[in-house]
Amino acid sequence: MNIKMKLAALSLAAGLALSGCAAGTTASSTTDSSATTTSSSASATATESAAGSTIGTGTPLEGGMPAGGPGDGVDASSVTTEDELIALIQEAYGDAGLDLHRGHMPVQDVLDEVLTISHEELHVRMEAGQNLSDIADELGVGTQTLIDALVESWSPAIDNLLASGTITQEQADAYAAALEEAFTYRVTWDGEEATPTFDGFTA
Repeated sequence: MNIKMKLAALSLAAGLALSGCAAGTTASSTTDSSATTTSSSASATATESAAGSTIGTGTPLEGGMPAGGPGDGVDASSVTTEDELIALIQEAYGDAGLDLHRGHMPVQDVLDEVLTISHEELHVRMEAGQNLSDIADELGVGTQTLIDALVESWSPAIDNLLASGTITQEQADAYAAALEEAFTYRVTWDGEEATPTFDGFTA
């Protein structure tokens, strides 16, 4: 009787031990799986965060650029109608609310190439009361050189319409003169004169 009881007790103990091991293995497996999932989730989150940062900002921003003109630079070669050309010439006058250069974005490439100074320095000079004409002259570039470069950069808009037959040579000459007038106004602006309105030419 005692032997049977001992054997039963041993069997019960062995069963409990095996059950405990199985439970421990299951818990460990669950914990490991959870940790793996958490790690994978964290890794995915980090990857998404990094990707979001790249997608959200595009190319890295260059710090501290002073306020300038809105939008991107003008692609004069994309002008395909006379109405678009008229709008382009109006844009050449610039925006009076955007400092003495009347907005830098549409003409930044030309300003960089001709004046060969940074946009920050350009603003320092404008804050001292210089307009684009003053700056060009002080740098030894010359006002007319700057105006000519600006006109040349947007002239493809006129050339393309002439080539396509949208405007005549006479009209092209008149639009070229209007474009030069607009850029002359922009470069020599005194900070007070009202912006002219260009509506094209009457037939």
